Amino acid sequence: QIRLPRGHSRRIAPPTVGELTKLQEAPAAPHLQRVILLGLYTGARIGPSELFRLRWLDVDLDSRLIRMPNARKGAEFEARSIPVRDDLLPLLRRWQQADAAAGVEFVIHYRGRPVQSISRAWHNALRRAGIGRRLRPYDLRHAFASHALDHGADRKCVAEVMGHKNEGMLLQIYQHTLLRQRRRAVNAGPGLHVK
Repeated sequence: QIRLPRGHSRRIAPPTVGELTKLQEAPAAPHLQRVILLGLYTGARIGPSELFRLRWLDVDLDSRLIRMPNARKGAEFEARSIPVRDDLLPLLRRWQQADAAAGVEFVIHYRGRPVQSISRAWHNALRRAGIGRRLRPYDLRHAFASHALDHGADRKCVAEVMGHKNEGMLLQIYQHTLLRQRRRAVNAGPGLHVK
């Protein structure tokens, strides 16, 4: 009998709703709280390629649209429009008012200055939240896709919000399945009523 070694998946499961709640409730720097919510609710790439480039002039709260800068990865357009979630709107209004009063142009900033990295703040937040497993800020993007698809969002719309031209990348890279989804899949077909 040949035994093959078990492969280790390089994929990190995205944060669960429980972990996200802990992260949001743990004392975290204000810029990190913004990253957590906007990363989870927009599916943007976390970092200087997209989310850290977002300026308030790209956020139209009257139209409830965010003009998210596209990463320079061969995107057809400079930016894409992302609708603002209903429950995020009041928070965005408060952030915008506070930043306008302070003369801050970037949505993600630390004491008024643009952010390039959140590594230290992220690891501190994980520690304070009691989350011991490996999670990266980019996993918020994975969580957006996985949770949206799990709750019935249209695949093409999710791909467009995330800045993908087609659903293939979304399904191949970003969608993680949950145990309950896999259970639903194996029970979906007709049963033979085995006794």
